[in-house]
Amino acid sequence: MLKNLLLAALCLCSALASAQSVFEVTLNPAPYSRDEARKQALDIVLARLSGEQAKSSWVQEEARSEITRYLQSESSSSGYQAQFNPHELQALLSSAGLPFATENKPSILVWLRHNGQVKNEASRGWQTAAERYQQPLLWPLWDLEEHMTLNDQSAFNTKLLRHASARYDADYWLAIELNDAAATGHWQLFSAVQTAPLFSGELNEQLNKQPNEQRNGKANTLNHLMAKLNDYWARQAVPAATLLAPTLMAKNMPPEQPLVATADNADELTILVSGLHAFSDSVLLERKLRQLNGVESVYVVDSMGSQGRYRLSVPGSRAAILQALTTVNGLTPQGDRTFSWSGS
Repeated sequence: MLKNLLLAALCLCSALASAQSVFEVTLNPAPYSRDEARKQALDIVLARLSGEQAKSSWVQEEARSEITRYLQSESSSSGYQAQFNPHELQALLSSAGLPFATENKPSILVWLRHNGQVKNEASRGWQTAAERYQQPLLWPLWDLEEHMTLNDQSAFNTKLLRHASARYDADYWLAIELNDAAATGHWQLFSAVQTAPLFSGELNEQLNKQPNEQRNGKANTLNHLMAKLNDYWARQAVPAATLLAPTLMAKNMPPEQPLVATADNADELTILVSGLHAFSDSVLLERKLRQLNGVESVYVVDSMGSQGRYRLSVPGSRAAILQALTTVNGLTPQGDRTFSWSGS
């Protein structure tokens, strides 16, 4: 009876830990610079949603360049808190064809043996890394039966692990062996519906230390482990698997009444672009236009079907920018300030 009550308490704590929306981030302590805090919070949300895939695509750079577009609200009452716009971020990820996960992650039961000693609660390092990726963790009670069953020689015996995890009605469990003297370790993620491990990896002596953001490139830290688990859940999602998908993935057709180029004011250059058949085309084109030397900002004046009219803020030579536009990969001149897009 007592064990059932303890298990219920563990599940409640796990549910509370994952109650925060995936689009909400709290940094405490937070960077002194507001811009740096925004960037860190955005990177965390993108990682939660799509794992390492977002970092390795153009999505992260695009979101950083227009961070206010994706930021819904922010506060610095205690550290830094940010709420990001779900619709805008999901649209961005969908345009890149990346899978993303917005649902709460399943809880994972953690079987950890560190230098021969078992752990039945999360250290501050575990809590910090788990909160970053919103990964609910459960810890076993390590009662007498578990101590006798999962001894040093059989800690990674899959059959015994499955039996022990079934006592907690766990759907997923993580088995970790760490040895500081050898500076090595190993982890495996298991599922109740599959006999073989879902996947595994190596660890080192940094596991029980605080996550250090300056060591992102170094594998085998606790933060790296949580990132691996997060990446696994993200990859289970289907690209554009939301209600937004049909709209975002639909192909834009040429408008019945084509747009026309308009007169420019001083320090402005308006161009008309056709061939913007997908949402990602518009995103990529804006990104390329902003990267041109001499262009301060880019605005979408209007769009219709596969056409768009873009206004570039040009304090210097308009002729130089028009010449630079002819060198943009995927942008082909069609006439006076008119272009067709075929890039990627």
